[in-house]
Amino acid sequence: MSSKYRRGNRGQKKLKWRWKDESDNRSLPQSWADKGRTEPPEEDEVQLYAIQCRAGLRLEWLVNTRTGKLLRGPLSEKPGLRVLYVTADGEHALMRELDARETDDSWKPPRQFASVIAKDREEVDPVPDSSQDCYRRLVEDLYGLL
Repeated sequence: MSSKYRRGNRGQKKLKWRWKDESDNRSLPQSWADKGRTEPPEEDEVQLYAIQCRAGLRLEWLVNTRTGKLLRGPLSEKPGLRVLYVTADGEHALMRELDARETDDSWKPPRQFASVIAKDREEVDPVPDSSQDCYRRLVEDLYGLL
């Protein structure tokens, strides 16, 4: 006789993408800021500006959803970017992981890349005081905001 508890816990496996760094953080290229989409904010949303990026690989693993343990993999890989978005005042930030496109000698953002995104205030994280001035200056330099 088997219990429902046991049957409910069987097969708790899921494919998940995990990040593997391939570079250090670097300032977002001016061309990405200029050519990226701008998402208009709705009520209770803030605009965030892409200021830094980091190249890496997105590796697909089979994961036990109950324990988080990696069971098998990597099963596949694809190029990716981690992009740091901050508010114009540098006080709040959000990291977004995106698929990348491979070119001859580098990786580019996806064609639908948004350099300015809109997010609910609940979705962004506070930035330490020590980083706010630097982030604010990067937004000013890339986007011409004063």
